[in-house]
Amino acid sequence: MFELLTSTLLLLLIGVFLYYLLAKVIPKAALTVIGVGFILAVIAIAFISPTYAPVAVLWKVMSIPLTPLGLALLLILSSVLKINKKGEIKQPAPALLWTALIILVLSSNPLISYQIARAIELETIQVEQQKREACVQDCPEPLTPEPFQVGPAIVLLGQGSTEPNIGYRTQIQLTAQGSRILYTAQLFRQQRELGSFPIVIVSASPRRNIVGTAEQMDEARDIGVLLQRLGVPESAIYPETTGLNLRTNALEVQRILSTQLGEDRPTILLVTSALQIRRAAQTFREVGMRVIPRPTDFQTFEGEEGAGRRITLADLIPSIQALEITTNVIEEYLATIYYFLRGWLSPIVF
Repeated sequence: MFELLTSTLLLLLIGVFLYYLLAKVIPKAALTVIGVGFILAVIAIAFISPTYAPVAVLWKVMSIPLTPLGLALLLILSSVLKINKKGEIKQPAPALLWTALIILVLSSNPLISYQIARAIELETIQVEQQKREACVQDCPEPLTPEPFQVGPAIVLLGQGSTEPNIGYRTQIQLTAQGSRILYTAQLFRQQRELGSFPIVIVSASPRRNIVGTAEQMDEARDIGVLLQRLGVPESAIYPETTGLNLRTNALEVQRILSTQLGEDRPTILLVTSALQIRRAAQTFREVGMRVIPRPTDFQTFEGEEGAGRRITLADLIPSIQALEITTNVIEEYLATIYYFLRGWLSPIVF
């Protein structure tokens, strides 16, 4: 109790000192220069080293306006600050509030979110089909129909596909991305039927959003347990736990494959979400792998083969799920731009 009280008082003292320093001592012009310099420094370090923990946290805060919800909240906050002590709303507060409302309504509309997710998923499939038809580079040899393609390795990008087995939970729970694990096991069985015995690399870094034992934080281990229950032998499963993003995942997977298979340019079946598969495939190709994309976690589907999505009145009513889909699509576009600027994406050559 004494330590907690001492820490609290010390933090308050530091806060008062910083307030006095910023408000009374340093000129406002200098503060502006310092603030701009700090923001530019954070952006530069985040660009060069995105996995550096302190900067990664600061970038998450600074990038809030890049999401629909974050931008809307920022506009609402700006509007609130325009209200004086008499309760009068100054310009341009009304325009900012209307803008925030429009952003929230559009980004949380199921019909709109479905269409933008459909666009990116369909584009990914079409690009891969065109690439395979042209078969100029990165084509597995021999050229075989898609259901019969084989590879010496299946790579599962499994980060966030499970919940930890803690407390009252009696088993490892799947998240919305859990179908990746089921699909990986299905692919392994298909490869066995085709006469191949691939290794399965499970790429998932330790959970950082919980405090617990090493086993509870080890998501790759939990995914491996589930794969074994689904028929994948333990001897075929290789965890990759050090990658913090697609780039470092690809580098670590390449290292494992070089050690286990001894191939300079191995062929892999890559399993991840349909929204992410294009960036993931190009990232893994850029480090020297032949990639057979195997997307899952589709947000949408096509109706050309009988099944189609029926539009209902509920598609016009804003929902949290639609806002999440819109946010995921925007974040994927931003991540793709970042990877392109860093040179982490292989060129698409037909």
